[in-house]
Amino acid sequence: MNNSNWFWPDVSNPEEAKKACKVAMWCAIFVAGVTTLFSLLAIAGTKMNNIPVDGSALLDAALFGGIAFGLSRYSRFAGVAGFVLFLFERIYMISKAGVAGGGLFFGIFLLLGFLNGMRGALAYHKSQAQMQPRPLGPMATPPFS
Repeated sequence: MNNSNWFWPDVSNPEEAKKACKVAMWCAIFVAGVTTLFSLLAIAGTKMNNIPVDGSALLDAALFGGIAFGLSRYSRFAGVAGFVLFLFERIYMISKAGVAGGGLFFGIFLLLGFLNGMRGALAYHKSQAQMQPRPLGPMATPPFS
């Protein structure tokens, strides 16, 4: 029985873990795209109310692009990095721009996506390690080899 839901998916089997990683990958692509857009607008000189974004945010967009690539390969590092980086960025944005300008409400949904991607990547590799055949005994080298 699949007792999965959208905010806390069941990642106990490899297919559901892969789906969680794909959701986090799309979250990272979205974050990279929106960050790139706002960063380019800031470089062009557009003033945005209460949003502390400048041209250096292009580095963040590149990081999230790399995280999206890693999540498409079910990388544990990318899963953890995506969650931690997005969490720190939300805290920074909320401290600088307030709750509304920091995107707290929509950020919670993206943070859940990254959290589930991290869970999915870790569970996927755990299930892959359990499925690998193990040798039955010690590997002995043949004599005179």
